[in-house]
Amino acid sequence: MLGTTIGNYAGINSVQLNPSAMLGSKQWLDIQLIGTDISVQNNYMYLSKHEFVIWDVFKSGFVLPSHDEEYGTEVRNFYRYSNTNRKQFFINFRVNGPGAMVIWKDHAFGIHSAVRSVTSIRKLPYDLANFLYLGLNYKPQQDINYQSDKRFGMTHMTWFEVGLSYAYKVYGKGFNRLDAGLSVRKLFGLTALYSVIDNLDYMVLDDSTMQVNNLDASYGFSLPVDYSSNNVGTATDPLIAGGGWGFDMGVTYTRLKRSHQMQYIDRLCEQQYEDYLYRVGVALIDIGGIKFKHRAQTYAIDNQASYWENLTQFDFGTIDQLMDTISYQFYGDPNAAYVNDKFTLWLPSALSVQFDYHYHNNWYVNAALIFPFQLSKISLARPALLAVTPRYESSWFDASLPVSLYNWYQLRVGLALRFYVLTIGTEKLGPYLGFSNFNGMDLYFSIKIPLEKGACGRRMSGSCPAYDNIKPMKL
Repeated sequence: MLGTTIGNYAGINSVQLNPSAMLGSKQWLDIQLIGTDISVQNNYMYLSKHEFVIWDVFKSGFVLPSHDEEYGTEVRNFYRYSNTNRKQFFINFRVNGPGAMVIWKDHAFGIHSAVRSVTSIRKLPYDLANFLYLGLNYKPQQDINYQSDKRFGMTHMTWFEVGLSYAYKVYGKGFNRLDAGLSVRKLFGLTALYSVIDNLDYMVLDDSTMQVNNLDASYGFSLPVDYSSNNVGTATDPLIAGGGWGFDMGVTYTRLKRSHQMQYIDRLCEQQYEDYLYRVGVALIDIGGIKFKHRAQTYAIDNQASYWENLTQFDFGTIDQLMDTISYQFYGDPNAAYVNDKFTLWLPSALSVQFDYHYHNNWYVNAALIFPFQLSKISLARPALLAVTPRYESSWFDASLPVSLYNWYQLRVGLALRFYVLTIGTEKLGPYLGFSNFNGMDLYFSIKIPLEKGACGRRMSGSCPAYDNIKPMKL
């Protein structure tokens, strides 16, 4: 959400990249009403740009384009990239609820809330992706022994969070200023699902038979259903399946255009914005996790082999039956794979680096790096992002054009526009214009109420009486 998280009007949304960035805002008060972001991306399947543009879904009688696969009898909607690269899938959905930020002299305080859902499949072997999408009847891969000793897996978690942020001017003298910030969030887990495979050695013999020579894997879930009947949970079941904490911490160095001054003010709105030549920020974001205790089950297959026949006829009535069958196939015991009734799923942690350069008047250039890392093998994974964003910025209107490298390999161009209280943007403009194949999408918006520094009532910056009484700090 670069159009809402960078810049001098980001306000409370800036804490998503760096909690210390609040103090650099041109607003003394920023009230978040609502914001939403949906992002989907993968490197395995796509719809051709010659057959599909996102706006087609609004046409009367729209039907997804389809084609016949070379092998198999089913008609497919998506084409696939026929390379041997490991496959990645990422789905992010976020709703920012009510929140606010207020600045008082050297301090900034923020409160925020959000509902978040993240699904990630990482480093999936291409052969397994083909079997999952095309079926076991994909003959070019039958009777071939495939081995993978590099970890891959899938994680999903939906949760909501409420948090507090605080930033403080640690140092201010001459043309230099250093701010530090911290966010603390209480996390409430709703659903979770994971699988981690450390070793897989298998062969598909025919359309319905698979021989697993070795499997070293762990998996678990906490879902709002009755595992013995597959019925959705009753009203007596707890909505919150787990809890935990999340933390963000960061610092921002600012090189000012004018020497830093101590401000003596009586009202919040009298505070003055300090213009800068450039800013550099570094933060750790999404540090923490959620421990699931309700409806939680974990399993492990510890370097076991199995021979599966009649897989195409395999059917199960409930989740319990599926778990029992998998355990029996590998251990000869329906309960042997069961491990525990709780687990912790970690947030999509990352190192966040920001650089913002004030070029001239209302023109700025921002560079941002999101470098992901995992605190545990049972962890959500976010994509890496390297972005350069030129922007035009004013009180009533912003326009930014992020050019980003997604996951180190895919070049994307976006666009974000802010009309005072409303921001609409995307970091992937190609599918909307028919310039690129549809292998994902990104779209976000935000509605906020900003109150600018130096504007008390109808008096705008520069005409506030207290501005004339600001005394320079003795250096």
